[in-house]
Amino acid sequence: MLVSADLPDYDSRPAAPVKARGRPSQRKLKREALLDGATALFNARGIAGTSLSDIAERLGLARASLYYYVNDRAELVFQCYQRACERTADDLAAASQARSGFQQVYDFINLALAPGRPQTAVLNDLGVLDASQAEIIVRAIQRNTAGLIAFLNAGMADGSVRPCDTEVVAQCLFGILAWAQMTPQWVSGDHSQTYRKRLLSAALDMIDQGIATERGPFVCRLDADHFLPGPVIAFNRCATPALKVEQLLRTASGVFNRQGIEATSLDQVVAELGASKAVVYHYLRDKSDLVTRCYERGFDLFEQIADAACIAGRSGLERVLFISHLNSQGQAGALTPLMPQPGLEALADDHRGALTARARALSRQASGFIEDGIADGSCRACDTLMVAQISAGAFGRLRKWLPLNGSRTPRQLADEITAFLGLGLATDPKDQA
Repeated sequence: MLVSADLPDYDSRPAAPVKARGRPSQRKLKREALLDGATALFNARGIAGTSLSDIAERLGLARASLYYYVNDRAELVFQCYQRACERTADDLAAASQARSGFQQVYDFINLALAPGRPQTAVLNDLGVLDASQAEIIVRAIQRNTAGLIAFLNAGMADGSVRPCDTEVVAQCLFGILAWAQMTPQWVSGDHSQTYRKRLLSAALDMIDQGIATERGPFVCRLDADHFLPGPVIAFNRCATPALKVEQLLRTASGVFNRQGIEATSLDQVVAELGASKAVVYHYLRDKSDLVTRCYERGFDLFEQIADAACIAGRSGLERVLFISHLNSQGQAGALTPLMPQPGLEALADDHRGALTARARALSRQASGFIEDGIADGSCRACDTLMVAQISAGAFGRLRKWLPLNGSRTPRQLADEITAFLGLGLATDPKDQA
């Protein structure tokens, strides 16, 4: 978990990357191909659902040949995570050459989502690494986060970025980058270059001016805690079975969102719940059953939020921003619906099909709200389906970095995230006149 106090000083921009001379060696090329193949499988199937044999088969290699590059799967995960951090650092270094803080952010996103680039590992399950490996990745994430925050701070200083909470916005941007790796599995079903170009174009347009036509503040009249079925208390042995299951799923979802599904054991869920393992197995078969039930609960909540936004919103813009605000409140507060994570293909076929159908329906519904906004004049013209898909990333990884006892309230976080989606990052041209 990353918190502001852990971030190192970052007073100077990263140096431009040093270009390697000559052609890469055959060993380096083969290692890159191995990491590309492993990354794609880890993102799709999850770490536990991907064996070295699976990776060897994907690459058309004998499993024994993989040991020339790694000792075991854990080391391969570490190398994939480390390379993802290195690529981000390289992108930040290249983007730092731009003349304004906003252009630095813009160039960084343009590089990170380049359509021709292989998938980047989603840094979701650091707990599967050993302590020394995890520390290396955590420090790399901290440095990269500090680098992006520095761009935003520079932009506010030079007048190119509107005033904002730079830490929250930086985490929103990294969330969008992570979600972009997973949308083909969870939502679009499209892995083509055309889709990736649309995704990049929509992301760049959104960080520029957002989706709102007016630059005024947005106020959410709804409260995410309204969707809680009962009081938020420690596991209550006297509660009804339905409420016990809700407490169990809510607790597990929060831990999964924070630590990752692969890196979380049932023992950890039980410890946080404050119940015995026997109680958990009274309601669930195993961890796989728990993950599926958490996803089903999550999508129930996502759908309830979208329906509430549809009813309460007085314009297309209000409806889509209500969705963002309520989901941000929910991730930062007690609701904690399980966000889609790597490993979709590890779920049983029937569950996977049902969940992706629901994800696509939600995406179409949000896209429809933006279309309504374009029609009623509250939203700018944009690629509505791509914006709807991208926007989930802005709040999707809140639990990954949010301090457990941080100073920001769920509403303050939701206000900042929703302002980012509505207004983008660039300073209003009217203010520069």
